[in-house]
Amino acid sequence: MVHALSFDIEDWFHLVGIPELEDTSKWDTRPSIVEDKTDLILSIIDEFEVKATFFVLGWIAKKYPNISKKIVAAGHELGTHSFWHRRVYELTPEIFYKDLKLSIDVLQDQTGSKINGFRAPSFSIIPGSEWAFDVIKEVGLIYDASLFPALRGHGGFPCKVEPHIINYLDYQIPELPMSIFKLGQVSIPFSGGGYLRALPYFLIDYGFQSFEKKGIPVVVYLHPRDFATDQPTVPMPFHRKFKSYVGLSSTEKKLRSLLQKYNFTTCE
Repeated sequence: MVHALSFDIEDWFHLVGIPELEDTSKWDTRPSIVEDKTDLILSIIDEFEVKATFFVLGWIAKKYPNISKKIVAAGHELGTHSFWHRRVYELTPEIFYKDLKLSIDVLQDQTGSKINGFRAPSFSIIPGSEWAFDVIKEVGLIYDASLFPALRGHGGFPCKVEPHIINYLDYQIPELPMSIFKLGQVSIPFSGGGYLRALPYFLIDYGFQSFEKKGIPVVVYLHPRDFATDQPTVPMPFHRKFKSYVGLSSTEKKLRSLLQKYNFTTCE
């Protein structure tokens, strides 16, 4: 059984829905952790000789062009995470097209690699914003990894938990959704971000084993900030603070344990 390993390359201040961080003109002045922690991620997965997909934010690629070049040089897949890290359902199709196209152009110009996959910021393709699939096709992408098959703060889309084909208008697009397992009637995301940081390892391992028994690949997704125990903080509601900063010191150990026990490859 082979699972999908992915990283969304953005900085700590790209958290959505936090008023203190919404002014994009201040991003250039904020301290950054993205280069250092992306290097850490690359070194860890190189140690285990594993290839992964890096969904890189266009803004990050433009500011730090060496990041995407390092990713491609190491033999990993490069995907787009949009340019401005805005929630898709808040955009119009026209604005989303411009944002997505800009991010793809930056990444392809930097590396010469064709960009085939997309992950929406905060998994923000939700019911009512299916028009995004039309834009994804229009800009030349060949698969999506944006759907989160459970309710969450900024996303949630009812769909299968396994890779599947989305039929939209007169075409089809392959979808790689995030991984959720059921514990009774409760849906538990277990393999990425704050969920992976907050859960004890035995529950994460249980999720992997349950997916393997069904022949379904797990999708791991992490961010550079998930490894940054000393990242800056800004005022935010308690529930967001908990999810943003819980378990930061456990991320590297959990990732290493998964890489040692399970097989991984790129999303593509």
